[in-house]
Amino acid sequence: MEVLQCNGKLGKLRLIEVEKPKLRGPDDVIVKVAFAGICGTDLHILSGEFSHIPNTWVTISHEFSGVVEEIGDNVTNIKVGDRVGVDPNRACLACKYCRRGQVQHCQNKGARDSTGVFHDGGMASHCVVIADQVHKLPEGVSLQQGALCEPLSCLLHGWNRLQKSGCLQADSRILVIGAGIIGNLWVSMLHHNGYRDVTVSEPAQGRRDILANLETGYKVLTPAEVEAEEEGKDAELDGFDVVIECSGFPPAIEKSVAWTSRGAALVIFGCSPRDKPIKLCPEEVYRKELMVIGCLINPFTYSKALKLADAMGERYLSFERLGVQIFKLKEYETALTQLKSGGISKAVFNLNNDLFFD
Repeated sequence: MEVLQCNGKLGKLRLIEVEKPKLRGPDDVIVKVAFAGICGTDLHILSGEFSHIPNTWVTISHEFSGVVEEIGDNVTNIKVGDRVGVDPNRACLACKYCRRGQVQHCQNKGARDSTGVFHDGGMASHCVVIADQVHKLPEGVSLQQGALCEPLSCLLHGWNRLQKSGCLQADSRILVIGAGIIGNLWVSMLHHNGYRDVTVSEPAQGRRDILANLETGYKVLTPAEVEAEEEGKDAELDGFDVVIECSGFPPAIEKSVAWTSRGAALVIFGCSPRDKPIKLCPEEVYRKELMVIGCLINPFTYSKALKLADAMGERYLSFERLGVQIFKLKEYETALTQLKSGGISKAVFNLNNDLFFD
């Protein structure tokens, strides 16, 4: 079978032929892949921004859906023929953090051992994974939407943390920074939950145009336009109550702090380079009671994301509305070019023609 592999240490991709995977043990499942996405994380890996990645070739994509083709003898949670999504993260359940219930900080597996990053993922016609990573899709969730359930599960973790902070109120003034697929999903989530006073900051015209397709009525501005609107305001009184940072661009994060109100939350969701710090004044954090919220992967949220996807439906998760384009595997270079240019919000690949429509 043909697969798309990445070597993060070399910063290269390659399209090669490998043998179709076989069951390795009684707990394994072989998924016939329908759709697999390229994530911002993959782009960061390619650019050399992540140091904790293997120095080997790995079939990429930790965001994929498909149909169960084969199961091991011990597998009972799904059956052959089920339409499924795959959670790429599997915790060890034995380290200090796992025993606290903080599986996102697992020291042995989890984000340190993800399918599609450390082990062969979904950018292939077939993928073998452990059964407890495999989740049956609700009837109302298409295989295309199933490829969005992993990013939705990460978003849900951020949503849960934001809600627990108490900073998100019914009348909150909200700023979303970045209108790639993650920013668009946050916008969809906010609108789905009834928030209407939302501004989105995005420098790329193409991405601003895509965001307009969601028909939320939100303000969609360039960073310069946001800065002009906030100039002269008493930020502590009339600033943003919540800032959701989805760009991973440190200067944007740093600038947004000055626009926050008292009691505000700054959600840092985008992946930023490790060697790019920001300046943050402790006195401002103290005075405003500013809460900074980090979000790491998807602890116990994948199954909940399936229900969320079902509820959001085509209104919010239509590929056309979100600016997601489908490619064939051999078109990966074109897909990356369009993704980096901002012409699309996300590149998703169809790995089996017979699963294009489900």
